[in-house]
Amino acid sequence: MQYKEMIQPVVRSKRYRNVFLALSAFTGSYFFFDYGLPQLKAVVGDQATLAKENSSHTHCLLSNESCAIDGANIKLDRNIIRPMEAAKIQIEWPSLPSQAETLELTLEGQEMMMGVYRQKLIRQTGTNLYSGELVLPFCVSDEMTWQGKIAPPANSSQQPVYVSIRMIK
Repeated sequence: MQYKEMIQPVVRSKRYRNVFLALSAFTGSYFFFDYGLPQLKAVVGDQATLAKENSSHTHCLLSNESCAIDGANIKLDRNIIRPMEAAKIQIEWPSLPSQAETLELTLEGQEMMMGVYRQKLIRQTGTNLYSGELVLPFCVSDEMTWQGKIAPPANSSQQPVYVSIRMIK
């Protein structure tokens, strides 16, 4: 009897097919619980920490009208932010020290994890005005809320201000 003739009945046997499926399911679940689940818990934990941090602060909803919060006045050059279209953001923050040349804007999507968007806001010479250009990424949702903060340099005693931006396709 040849090898091929011997192996065919074994492969076609329901018992061995079920053993193969069970072994595949066990191996897949092992990798999921050993590697995938801790990664998933880390992502969900980070999201929960961010949501808790964001919910415990008052947010300025940014638009083309100035929003005053904690001594800072922030505004956009438009009311509606669209994905992949540049929008200018300006913040006037008189209480910052004159050595603070940049601020960091950090945003994260609320309805969908889109990663962290970071943008430097540069001080205009001789003023308390900082500005930068936002280009938020494309999103499959029709609408998206981005929340985050504008943080002064680490050596400043000033606390960050929290902002929210509504993006519509």
